[in-house]
Amino acid sequence: MYVISSVSDTYASCKSEQEFKKLYIAKHKKDTNHKIFCIETEETVAGFPDVIELVTISARSCTQAFFYEFKFSDKNGNIKFQPTQPAFYKHNSELLINVVAYNRFSKRVHVFSTNEIFNKDSPYYTAKGRINLNDVERKLGL
Repeated sequence: MYVISSVSDTYASCKSEQEFKKLYIAKHKKDTNHKIFCIETEETVAGFPDVIELVTISARSCTQAFFYEFKFSDKNGNIKFQPTQPAFYKHNSELLINVVAYNRFSKRVHVFSTNEIFNKDSPYYTAKGRINLNDVERKLGL
């Protein structure tokens, strides 16, 4: 499953993945049932996602965790994964990690499961660790 936003200038001022991540998190921190933390550091396991979101689901404090990997495309719409990232995603598929990728070319945000990069029928499939978000958008008729 994946979601692609409509064209928006919301993130157009961002110059890096770090700026995109900070702005995206700030915009999504408003809900009091959601807590979002950056978790990637030099000490974490290679390939570990950037962000964790904790969502309180019920009054009994049942909390669900979501993991996100942020990507910021080059001017041609390409995002790249470090070699350790797909290996980590495949080995830890139970974590249900999502990629949040900003396409600087089209000004769209893509959110997709890391499982999509292993699915040959998915527009996000990659065997080389690189995805062109413009190609994805063309395949989906955007």
